Amino acid sequence: MNAGSSGHGSAASVKINFSRLVAYSTLQLPLAMAALPVVLNVSHFYGEVLKLSLAVMGPIFIFARIVDAIQDPVIGLISDRFTRRGPRGRLTFVALMIPVLAGGFYMLFDPPDVWFGNQTLMAVWLVAALLLIHFGYSGVSISYHAHGAELTDDYNERTKVTVGREVFGLLGFAVAVVLPTILTDRKLFGETDGYMVLGLLFLPIVVLFSLPTLLGAGPSVHPPVVHGERNAFIAFFAPLKNPLFRRLLLVFVVNGAALGVAVTVMLFYVEHVLKGTNKHAGMILLTYFFAGAVSVPLWLLLSRRLGKAGAWFVGMILTAIAMGTAFLCGPGDFYWFLAISVVTGIGLGADYGLPPSILADVINSTEGGDTKGKTGTYFGLWALATKLATALGAAGSLPVAAALGFNPARGHYSPLALIIVYIALPLTIKLIAAILIWFIRIEAERGSVRDEMIGRP
Repeated sequence: MNAGSSGHGSAASVKINFSRLVAYSTLQLPLAMAALPVVLNVSHFYGEVLKLSLAVMGPIFIFARIVDAIQDPVIGLISDRFTRRGPRGRLTFVALMIPVLAGGFYMLFDPPDVWFGNQTLMAVWLVAALLLIHFGYSGVSISYHAHGAELTDDYNERTKVTVGREVFGLLGFAVAVVLPTILTDRKLFGETDGYMVLGLLFLPIVVLFSLPTLLGAGPSVHPPVVHGERNAFIAFFAPLKNPLFRRLLLVFVVNGAALGVAVTVMLFYVEHVLKGTNKHAGMILLTYFFAGAVSVPLWLLLSRRLGKAGAWFVGMILTAIAMGTAFLCGPGDFYWFLAISVVTGIGLGADYGLPPSILADVINSTEGGDTKGKTGTYFGLWALATKLATALGAAGSLPVAAALGFNPARGHYSPLALIIVYIALPLTIKLIAAILIWFIRIEAERGSVRDEMIGRP
């Protein structure tokens, strides 16, 4: 089948005009803005500012993540059931979950002043806030992304939808890096009040950027989803019957683990290898996400020539090459590493823009059998896989660093250990992902990258 055709009628192969694309995409900005502080800032805010014991915070984070992972397939199934309410049914579910997301983010950074210093009450508040924001985030993102996959069945238009969405997402990440840095500066609000202002500012932002999506994204071109399986557990994991989905998940999790490793030790690397400060780390992250946002449309153009998997493969190799040059960085090489971050950020654009578009094709492939078109269920498992990839990377990086000689608790600060964990380990994982995508077929309408680029002997 030609890559530019969808194999569906003209009603399904609708073209998404620019205004509708922007309207759909805007919601991704507050979603990204909500996601990053939960990873980067919450532990610092509760540990350093509010003085909640790290020994208490660790089990809380683990518990919240377990609940978060379990609920994703359930939310996907609920999203599918909302399609019975009409072609905008998933957006109805999004609208119901947005207040939950906003309330959870506000709770997370605005705990009651009278509870400061009370370990038990602050721990209870943190648990409640994390459960609420994870529930709201999953509820919004899964149904929102599933609706995007159903706006059209055209091969290239699906890529355009994910590209538009992820441009706003990467801009949201950039906002999430800059805003806490500005607000918590001692010359403005300081750390305690700065984080509380962040929680307040998120409320108008999520309203402002969600309204265009809810009002202007338009209807799904798919019929209502009907789940014939009465056993909920089997229904949750039914998409795994699709061989293309299993292969795509394998590549996605392996590739995502590389980012999970790097993010976990990034601040340590900047401080102890580059001898930089938190401001240097902020500049690196801002450059990284901005480069990713700018590059996403370029990956759309490349995917039209090489296919989506082929363009993703190029992004992996580009990132691996840039990461390899980071072996040459040492103390004081901040600007050299900033240039490397531009290139790895461009690779990030491929990681964010292309896999969801491939997934949208896979959902509607003939290989899916009776799971074909059950978009919410697929995206529920996709969200679970996203968190699994990050968790695998995070869980593996710190023990490896400690084993190699970086353990602040014992006064061990080996720069070599950080170089291995921050550069060598993610580089190896990224190359494994590239090898997988080279040899196995993950696209519904094309062969493997090897087939497409050089053909079979």
